[in-house]
Amino acid sequence: MANFEVGKDFETSERAGAGGMFQVDTLKDDNGNDVTDRIDVGKHFSNDDELKEELSNVFGIPVNDIDLTDL
Repeated sequence: MANFEVGKDFETSERAGAGGMFQVDTLKDDNGNDVTDRIDVGKHFSNDDELKEELSNVFGIPVNDIDLTDL
């Protein structure tokens, strides 16, 4: 299981016309390492499942093995 702590920025998405969506402004792995630079912080996500798909592609982890915690 891979645990990620996620900082979600809803305000920037709202200003960009993507209300209800979020961008990731902080991403930490289960060791507390900042891995924000590994993802596209400009991408908008509508839910955690979309973010899990992205993290699965980036880190090579099965989607079902990803757990998210909001910062």
